[in-house]
Amino acid sequence: MHELSIAQSIVEVVEARAAEYNAAHVKNVRLKIGEASGVVIDSLTFCFEMLASLEPTLAGAQLLTDIVPHRAHCRHCAHEFSVTNFIAQCPTCKEWSDEIISGTELQVLEMEFET
Repeated sequence: MHELSIAQSIVEVVEARAAEYNAAHVKNVRLKIGEASGVVIDSLTFCFEMLASLEPTLAGAQLLTDIVPHRAHCRHCAHEFSVTNFIAQCPTCKEWSDEIISGTELQVLEMEFET
């Protein structure tokens, strides 16, 4: 389960930023997660909540997620399209695309602190 190591990294990033701003408590953390990132959001949320409960600054913090669709760009006809089931075939010209433009993200977008 790589979600545990991802959650640990998120906790470390948030703790460092909270200390930087002298925050007494973290209310929530918003992530941007791509559909094709391989992250199971329920597992990540569970791991984050478990790890956050061990840290006074993070106890009770909510993990919020913005899902980014898996999209590709066709080099042949310049069409942008949604990728389904990891099959990146252009629906317009039927060519295969290797140019993924979104959906692999995993990023901390914002954190809400209480001082």
